[in-house]
Amino acid sequence: MTTDEILVALPEGAMLLEPREVFDPCLVGVTSEPNDHWPRTSGVTVVVYDAEKCIEALMVSEGLDEEAAAEWFTVNTEGAWVGEGTPTFYWPGCDDCDEDCSCTCSQSH
Repeated sequence: MTTDEILVALPEGAMLLEPREVFDPCLVGVTSEPNDHWPRTSGVTVVVYDAEKCIEALMVSEGLDEEAAAEWFTVNTEGAWVGEGTPTFYWPGCDDCDEDCSCTCSQSH
């Protein structure tokens, strides 16, 4: 899906990361079955971001090195529950992930 297709497919209440100009290029899809640890109601559709692209975007936009960007992302973005519409994250290269999942596996990212 392209970013425009993803944005058109969003249900009411789905949340997007801000600032949009930084994080919209990291969008990879939508899912109603996120594979994360949050207490979601079944069938709620949320956006899926590529976690690695989000970290790279933080490195550029905030001038952070990879370690600092990854820590910021893990604590303040991936680790932030803001309700049913909270985005979920896909980790490319994780054996437990597919294009519609986010990962809470024990594999180190």
